[in-house]
Order: sequence, then C-alpha cells, then structure tokens
Amino acid sequence: MTLADSGFQSRIISSVGYWPEPPDIFSFSTLREIERCPNQWMLRRAQFPDIWNGHGYPDLPSLPALFGKVLHSTLETVIAALVECGCDNSSSPEAVDVLRTLGGFTAIITSTIAVIDSALESNPRSAHRAAGFVQGLGARTPELRRRAQAMLARTRLVSRRTERSPDTATKANSRPLGNGSHAEVLLRANEIGWVGRVDLLTVDDDACQIVDYKTGAEHETHREQVRVYALLWSLDETRNPNGRLATELVVAYPDRDEHVEAPDEAELQAIRANIETRTLAARGELAQRPPHATPHLETCPFCPVRHLCESYWVLLGEAAPSTSTAPVDGFGDFELIVSERNGPRSWLCHSTGQVSEHDAERILVFARNQQFSLEPGAKVRLLNGRFHRDPEERTVTVTVGEASEIHTLSS
Repeated sequence: MTLADSGFQSRIISSVGYWPEPPDIFSFSTLREIERCPNQWMLRRAQFPDIWNGHGYPDLPSLPALFGKVLHSTLETVIAALVECGCDNSSSPEAVDVLRTLGGFTAIITSTIAVIDSALESNPRSAHRAAGFVQGLGARTPELRRRAQAMLARTRLVSRRTERSPDTATKANSRPLGNGSHAEVLLRANEIGWVGRVDLLTVDDDACQIVDYKTGAEHETHREQVRVYALLWSLDETRNPNGRLATELVVAYPDRDEHVEAPDEAELQAIRANIETRTLAARGELAQRPPHATPHLETCPFCPVRHLCESYWVLLGEAAPSTSTAPVDGFGDFELIVSERNGPRSWLCHSTGQVSEHDAERILVFARNQQFSLEPGAKVRLLNGRFHRDPEERTVTVTVGEASEIHTLSS
C-alpha cells in the first residue's frame, strides 16, 4: 500500500497475504501490545510485499515518538561508552574525556537524527515528511541535550574492576555479569520463553540495581515492566547463574527517578505465574483468523493500521454523534465514496453509510497542496483529515494535510 498524499494511490487488500507466526519468544512490550489488540499486533507484522520490502506494515512516525527515540538512543550511546571505560559517574574527568571522544552530546544527537532520517526516507509512509521531521528534531537538539545530561547526572555507575576484554557482543552476552555497571543487558529466561533488555544493570557485592530509562510520559505499566525485568534477571542462568535477586529497581524519567520496590522470591513467583497465564492467553488470541480486534475510540485514532481494521470503521459509524452534538471543527477519519470532481483540488463525496458524517448531505474533500487524484466511484478511507462542518448548508469540508493519508479500498 502506498500513500495518496505522496503521489500514489493506495490500496487495501481484502485479506492479508502473509500473516505472521506467533512469536516464539515473548517480551513485556510484545505481551502488552497483543493484550491491547491482537489484530493490531498481527497487522503491524504481516507481510505486504506489494507495498514495500520491509518487515511488517510501514510504521507511521510522529515527532514526539521520534524525539523519545533520539533521546533514548543518545543515552544508550553515552552510558555504554562510560561503562566500557569504567567511569564512576558522568561528571568525572574520565567521563569528560569519553564524551570528548564521542564528539559531545550535540554530535551524538546529530548522528542519531541522521540514522532516523535514513529510516524515514525508506518508509513509504514517511518519506515525504522526512525533511520536516529531521528539521523538527534538529530544532529541539538543545532540549534533547539538556534532558540527556539531566538523566545522566542522576545515573549511578560502578566501575567494573575486572579486566574488560574486547569480546564480541555475542560472547559478552554469554557469560555471567561481574561486579560493576553493564549497559544494554539482554536477559533470557528460557524456562518461560521470555527476554528483556535492561538499559542499565549494576551489580556489586551485596546489591543489584536495574534501571529502565523512559523518555515519555509516566505510565503505570512502567513499574510493572521493571518488576518483570527483576524476574528475568533471577531466571537468566547465563548472566546470573547464582540466581541473585534484584535489590533496587529504578524507572528513570527525564525529570525524576521513581524507585520501585524490588520483589522478593514469593512475589517473583506470583509475577511469573501471572505472565505465564497471560502469555498462554495471548498465544490463543494470535491463533485466530482473523485476529480479535478490541476497538476503542480513545486508542484507535493512534493505531498505525486502523485503516486495515474493519472493526474500527464499524465502531466509528456506531459512535458518530448526532448533528446537534457533533463538533464543528477538528481532526478525524472518514470512510467515503467519491461522487465527482468538484475542482482542480477538490472532490464531492458521500458517506458509505457505515460511517455517518454528522448527517451531512455533501462531503467536500479538499487537497491543499498534495498532488493526487480520486476516481469517481472509489471507496476511500481518509485518515487524520481536518474537517469543518457547516450545519446550515449540511456540508462537511475535509482538508487533506501533510499528516493525512488516503487509502483506496479494493472492490
């Protein structure tokens, strides 16, 4: 599927050609996404060879999400370098030398943005917006630098006193963790088929601290996630052969650290039983064809594959407000049938009947700058269009902007 607002006509296939297999290994994010909506998880990972050669359905980026990605990547780069050089904190003379070698925060951020730019250019849903995203991220470089510095200033590092050998990452992940701080630790709990990647794990003689960095808003699942990491640490026979328990859990936000109570052995068993039960249920959900969808008006508008989900469009029609309560202006999604061209950059449309457009007699789709064409009789799904409703004229004008998408349904 390609995008109308980047010069292409898109197409929704009636069935997915290549459904993904359920995951062999689970993680916290995998379980949470499946529980939110099995259909979304499957559609995002299905194969769409007619659209692109990438894995799954092309993602739909946003500036806030990209901002968080750059911040998290910057922290990863700096912390890994500090840990490898045996620095005790981010302000020590040794740390200053490490940062100088890396080129400083601005250089790290700029390099990370360049990597993201390359990914955006190869994504058919974001290539036409890549320059704008990069410009927006570049403008926020000072803020990214301040946040990274603030989070690092609160980070406790313990020097690894044992000799550090230049092993490959594969070898490094196949030996027990000694005393000291370790960045980006992949934990494997083979007994339950789970993995987790810990941002920072610090071990000393009588303590073990797990730190998970969060670059966005606080959420209750963050505390649950770090407690699951404590379980995976206790079950990892390679990195933690003695089965030591975590003694301190930290969720690090840009402006503060939240300390989470570390679970004891009884609590770890309860966490294990809980996620094993939920994993079994998730596997059962993914075995269904089509997968079960859980549409909700508060979450579906943020789903990157909602145009492929029939349940969402049914819900949208059922929940449409009456003419007296419908908003006059806003952003929304519309399922339409094109009636005729109205002008060089506009088309008259009508509702499919599945989605009510607030009892409008006429729906005018207007393209401000985008170059595309809608064929009369075509059935389209328009995402994130800016609308204005004229109750007296019983007309809804929907403007297709830079962040809008138009997908044409197959007959």
